[in-house]
Amino acid sequence: MTVVKERARPAVPRPRGGAGRIVALVLLVAACWGALLATTPPATGDPVLLTTSPGSTEVVKSPDAVVLTFDRPVPAELATIRILDPADGSQVVFTRPFHVDGREDVLSVLMPKERHEGSYAVAWTVPSSRLEPVSGSFTFDVSYPIKPDGVPDIETKRDPVVAAVHLTARTLAVAAMVLLAGLAFFVAAIGPAAVRANATRRLIKIAWWLVVGGTLVALASFGPYAAWVPWREAFDPRLLAGAVESDAGGALLARLATLVPATLGLALLVKSPPAATAADRRLRGAAVLGCASAVLATWTFADPRPLGAPSPLELAVDVGLLVALAVPAGGLVLLRYPVARHQHTVSRFARSVLGFAALLALAGTAQVWTGHRLGWLPAGALALAAVLAVFGWLVRRRPVKARIGPRAIAVAGAAVVITVATATLLALDPGQSAHAQGPAGRAPAAIRQQVAPARLGYGTGALDLVVLPAADRLDVRVSVLGPQGAGTTVTAALGRTPVPLDRAGPGYWTGRASALGPGRWELALTLRAGDGRTQTVKQPIDVR
Repeated sequence: MTVVKERARPAVPRPRGGAGRIVALVLLVAACWGALLATTPPATGDPVLLTTSPGSTEVVKSPDAVVLTFDRPVPAELATIRILDPADGSQVVFTRPFHVDGREDVLSVLMPKERHEGSYAVAWTVPSSRLEPVSGSFTFDVSYPIKPDGVPDIETKRDPVVAAVHLTARTLAVAAMVLLAGLAFFVAAIGPAAVRANATRRLIKIAWWLVVGGTLVALASFGPYAAWVPWREAFDPRLLAGAVESDAGGALLARLATLVPATLGLALLVKSPPAATAADRRLRGAAVLGCASAVLATWTFADPRPLGAPSPLELAVDVGLLVALAVPAGGLVLLRYPVARHQHTVSRFARSVLGFAALLALAGTAQVWTGHRLGWLPAGALALAAVLAVFGWLVRRRPVKARIGPRAIAVAGAAVVITVATATLLALDPGQSAHAQGPAGRAPAAIRQQVAPARLGYGTGALDLVVLPAADRLDVRVSVLGPQGAGTTVTAALGRTPVPLDRAGPGYWTGRASALGPGRWELALTLRAGDGRTQTVKQPIDVR
């Protein structure tokens, strides 16, 4: 009798709890997007100065502080207020402003203990939503007016060292996010066996640390970058506090918060056995793309943006662009190692490259159609899509394992050249950069250089009037000062045309008037107090 000893067969993992796995991955993706949406602050827009205390050209006795009130929160640590003494024209305020009574829309600086009679000149600057300087100036008189010698000068040029550190950190963090997403998708859906290699795990760890480190450096350098301070003053902890208060700084913190559930999912992906079936690969790949999309969306939210941006379409296009870059980038890096060059893996990667090249071309075309804020980016995306499409087509025609390495190196080199060229063109074209001070995408001139609110008296009270010229209209802001402001009703008319005003807060009214053409017009404000008394205040308006 012959005894045949059977060889032990390797255990094939059977998918168990398919529905439970799907629910768990859906919850993971939801956690990433939930963390993003819960921690990302909304864009606040460009601040408008509503009132000043003392008022513009107002004669006062001896104020203890200068107070500026805006229509929205302003980071005090990123703002600057300068005051010139009337005696010798010297600067008398050297500290950063602070919030009054916890109100984030109010800035104040203390006056020096020794004050002189005459006219004090005040200049202020805060960063806009596009990180441009929003500035203004006014004067007030102590006891009697004396013509001031000038207006305080506030430096609004960025230190090249601070700018280089901040922009490099932002770029490095985005590039690392793209690479990390690509590596995770490769080991989840294209070449699961590659996750066993030490080189793959080392690359994932390096990319993760670059994302975290680049984001932290970008956050730490955002304060001095937005406040236009030299690198010698960049380590002021108040600047970090101002960065956290700002929209862009809050979005960088949101990136770190979104990374928490995404990192948990990434750790489970690396430690779990490789996917054994096509369905499992697709499921894991979809989960990776869902989590990666939430992390990559922080690129758009952390970019300086105006009020109401980004729109859902702009966000989808930006995320689609980065996802389409991530998958080929991660695959090209891993194809340098033999563990990722299995014939089936290469074939799957070639198919995915063709698909994501089409997505990249679609995203680039959509950016051209919507007028992307970075004008050269769509051109670079379309060029890179063409290179990736050629690479995918060549690999599918001749999937020879020995020649994948040189092809991957050639395509990676072409991609680097296109990316560097696009980044260089963006840097050299100030009108296309969201951080630049070129004409494209700038705030309106009336916002960047704001005229001081006009202080108008009525009865025993006063009001501050702000008129901002915009496209084919005038934005009107009326602030009734004092305790009687809450019970006062305001109506307005420009010439014979009524100006509808809406109550935006206690004693604060806003409205829009259609521009009546160039010329000198008169804005009439009728104030009705709570006891029924009325008074009309008139202010000339020059429309150019």
